[in-house]
Amino acid sequence: MFFNSLKNLVKRNSLLWGEDVAEAYHGAAARDMQVHWDQFIEPARTRHPIDYSHVIDFACGYGRNTDFLLAWAEKVTMVDVNKHNIDYCKKKYVNNPRVSIKECNGYDLRDIPDKFCTFVYTFDSMVHFPPKIVKAYLPEFFRVLKPGGYALVHHSNYTAGGSGANFRNSPHWRNYMSAEIFSNISKAVGFIIADQTVHCWGDVSDLDCVTVLKKP
Repeated sequence: MFFNSLKNLVKRNSLLWGEDVAEAYHGAAARDMQVHWDQFIEPARTRHPIDYSHVIDFACGYGRNTDFLLAWAEKVTMVDVNKHNIDYCKKKYVNNPRVSIKECNGYDLRDIPDKFCTFVYTFDSMVHFPPKIVKAYLPEFFRVLKPGGYALVHHSNYTAGGSGANFRNSPHWRNYMSAEIFSNISKAVGFIIADQTVHCWGDVSDLDCVTVLKKP
């Protein structure tokens, strides 16, 4: 019953970001990526001694984050739930031996072994995830990270609509989550909260949060 509930959530929430929004979302997001990287990622990234030997780019979309991560990463494993995105990235990175691509089911990383990577990264994706899916993935992030590894997670800090609200009615389609809730879930899994910074998104103040987690 629990996994059926997660599968239904995935269908309603996680499969919206593929071919149907190739330009409206992926194209626009790629054009804004440098600004977002400078605002959200670079300040958090440089505050911590992250090992980029093997990075997971989670919910990778068309690979705009991987393009940036390859400046530091020795290897990037791209993960996405959307089959169209997986096929697109396989063509895009077909000649790059530093990149591998895996399709996930939208609620766990069962095809990725324990202690697989040194850094888990996700940007502009989990902001849309319902709390149950966030809670399902955080133990998986902990599991696949090597001891001492970091995770950088961009998530929602929006609670005004309530936990049962339709996220498509929220500003910028943010789902229900907060810095405090995310911190509590992460600590319960075993993570250390290394860093949390609340950000605006567009003209909405305090809408998002970037949390850096460390696995002891």
